[in-house]
This record gives sequence, structure tokens and C-alpha cells, in this order.
Amino acid sequence: MRRHLLKTLLVIPVYNHNATLGIVTRRAIAAGWDVLVVDDGSTEDVIVPLAGLSCRLLMIPENRGKGAAILAGAMVAEEQGYDAIVTVDADGQHDPAHARALLRETGEQWPVMVIGHRKMGDSTPRSSRFGRAFSNFWVHLETGLSLPDTQSGMRLYPVRELLRLETSRTRYDFEIEVLVRGAWAGIPIRSVEVPVYYPPGDLCISHFNKWRDNLRLTRLHTRLICRALIPRAHRKLSCTPE
Repeated sequence: MRRHLLKTLLVIPVYNHNATLGIVTRRAIAAGWDVLVVDDGSTEDVIVPLAGLSCRLLMIPENRGKGAAILAGAMVAEEQGYDAIVTVDADGQHDPAHARALLRETGEQWPVMVIGHRKMGDSTPRSSRFGRAFSNFWVHLETGLSLPDTQSGMRLYPVRELLRLETSRTRYDFEIEVLVRGAWAGIPIRSVEVPVYYPPGDLCISHFNKWRDNLRLTRLHTRLICRALIPRAHRKLSCTPE
């Protein structure tokens, strides 16, 4: 049983999202979160939309990828004594206030990962629906878990365990790898439904490259499937509830 409330840091990884970063950060602060913005080598000046806001900013000198930004945020969280981080994308698709549902979903179990399962409606792009189903299928083959949304950017991670997983990916493929390797390491993974907003096409800011990043994901799934087929035990983390 968990003996204390989770000290949680909300991490916003950002790469050239100045149009929406200020809105997301203000919402996070208004919702009562401790906020860390991790700038992943943006060419835009992220200080401008954050001017006057009560948040911390970690600047990575060059673009290393979303996964690298999340891990950098987790390292800061560990140094400052946080138990968990909640990640929220800077593109405005999620309201940080809804991330409280992820904390509630942990219940008395700890450590645990929680994914914000996006409630997709009629306005959801077809590519997003297909991508989620495709990703869910492969993660199920690799772990045996039937997760409803393996691509959501709103997640809760236990800091200690996250930093001790043997991950190698640093871009969008990190978010798949961390789920699979987390499951292999014995970390329970839960999901809770959260709303999602998809802005019109001309306002939607995404740096996902359908060719380059899908190739990275294909290579990752190939590697994970091959590892899953090897009859050798996975390294387990100590996940005894605190």
C-alpha cells in the first residue's frame, strides 16, 4: 500500500510549439501542477510564450527527440525529489487539468504507469485512429497487454523506474519502447479515458514525419518482436509497492 501522496511534476516537452505552449503552460499552472517545460532544441524562442509564468524551463541545446526531453525532465524530477512525472504535449490536444485522472487511477498501487486513453470522436483524423490501432496491435503481440491507446502523449511515469529501464530510443518511438520494456520489467500499466482536442488542419502543429518516424517505429517493433521471441527472462525492476 502506498504510504504517501505522490509528489508529481508535470513535464511539457516542446519543440517549436510557441503558438500553443503558453496556453498549455497557463492551463497546467491554473490546475495546480508544478510545471517543467523541456525545450528540445527549438529554433523558436520559447522564453517569449513563457514570460511571466510560474514554471521552470530546461533548455536542451540541440534537438534530440521527444524521448530525450522526457528523460531529461525525469532526471530533474528525481534530483528534486519527485515520485512521478506526468507528460503533456505542447500542441494543445490535452488540457493539463484532465491529467488529475491519471493520478487518481494509480489508487493505492505504486509504482505504476498510467496512460491517458484519448476519447476520440468524429473529428478525430483517420490517420490518428489507424495509427493507434496499429500500435496497439504490435504492443499486444510484444507484451500480451491489451492497451487502448499506446500512442497517447498524456502519461504518468514513476520517476525511479522510468530512469532505470533499459531504453535506447529518444524520439517518438521512445513512447512505445518505454511501454513494452516497462511491461517486461514488471511495472503495471493502466489506462484512464481523457478528452482530446484536434484543432483544424491549419492550426495543428505536429513534427511527426510519416515516413521517417514510421520507419523508426517499424525498426523498433521488429527489434522488440525478435526480443520477445527469445526464450530468455527479461530483467525485472523491483516494483514492490511502497
